[in-house]
Amino acid sequence: MKNKGKEILRHLQTGVSYLIPLLTAAGLLTSIAVIFGGLSVWDETETFWGVLRMIGQTGLNFIVPMISAFIAFSIADRPGLAPGFVTGIIAYNMGTGFLGGMITGLLCGYLAQELKKIPIPARVQTLKVLFIIPIITTFVTGLLLWYVIGTPISMMTEGVSNWLNGLSGVNNAILAAVIGAMMAFDMGGPINKIAYAFGMAAFTDGNYAISTAMLIAIGLPPFGMFLATLLAPKLYSDSEKENAKSAIVMGIVGITEGTIPFAVADPLRVIPSIMIGTAISSSMNALFGITHATTMATFFAIPFVNNIPLYLVSIAAGGIATALIVNFLKGRSQKKEA
Repeated sequence: MKNKGKEILRHLQTGVSYLIPLLTAAGLLTSIAVIFGGLSVWDETETFWGVLRMIGQTGLNFIVPMISAFIAFSIADRPGLAPGFVTGIIAYNMGTGFLGGMITGLLCGYLAQELKKIPIPARVQTLKVLFIIPIITTFVTGLLLWYVIGTPISMMTEGVSNWLNGLSGVNNAILAAVIGAMMAFDMGGPINKIAYAFGMAAFTDGNYAISTAMLIAIGLPPFGMFLATLLAPKLYSDSEKENAKSAIVMGIVGITEGTIPFAVADPLRVIPSIMIGTAISSSMNALFGITHATTMATFFAIPFVNNIPLYLVSIAAGGIATALIVNFLKGRSQKKEA
């Protein structure tokens, strides 16, 4: 069961990895439209910015079909791709959301993989891959989704969406803290990508509190480690101090992976520290009620938030918390060694 869980997580990560270029392109176009055209562009296509918003939002509407298709592709290769797309579109139309796409991707992938194992004559092997497996997989998964699992998933997704939209104050801050910690945990790994996709799905639904909590977390880990090297340079090697210079640049442009060299060198102290610091920033941001209707990360989002001073306070609090915690842990470790 443990190995199967790791296998499923790997396939989910692959699906999200293929999804990220779509989210980047569509999210950026939508952000540009909102920045220059205002919030009115969400309801119009009469202006240039309205059309640009429509193009970006059309891309964001493919989140569910694409993650379904590429999870299935990760499991079964090409025979799973078309069934994943088709059933993913059905899942999207049924309102099952991000969860529905993940489930249809897993169903299509594993069913297609089992069908590939059935022995048939070599002369019809090509026919099996191009026609038989995609048709059977699409047929079975589509019917199963429509008649059995689709409605419960839709009801659950709608309930979760309503719950998220109704969150405020402390409850919203707790969820934001969890999302922030997930973003920092593996710095671009599967947990980070799942949290990112969840935040982008919230963005497409207009739940900017959740998407902002996710987006502010992106640049916090490298920013926090940069501050740590400034506050206590004696705790870091020369190479780590050099890494800090690139880390702050990567943090500013929104690349969490800038923290990886520090985490590889000292995972037991760095990873908990960046998780706590990022959770603090995300939760404070949610508690203050700060949002923005773009997909800009951390520092690039500053001009577009509804309260710039408190947003800066959130960033500073998370970065300083990360630096103080990791330096405290490293200082204790070095004293013990001495």
